[in-house]
Amino acid sequence: MSAATDEVTLSAECTLARRPGYKDVHRECRQTKDVPLPHSNGILLVARCGCACHRRGGGS
Repeated sequence: MSAATDEVTLSAECTLARRPGYKDVHRECRQTKDVPLPHSNGILLVARCGCACHRRGGGS
């Protein structure tokens, strides 16, 4: 198996923004922070986008 920890998951918006002509879609990303599953210990309902711009500032 390869190292799964190096894998980065991007939101749909950030994935699309990598294509030519869709750079502006990057601003529409709303996955700027982790959303935990209610009443759980550490299980995420939605994970934060792994895009480099979201990892630095902690989300907005």
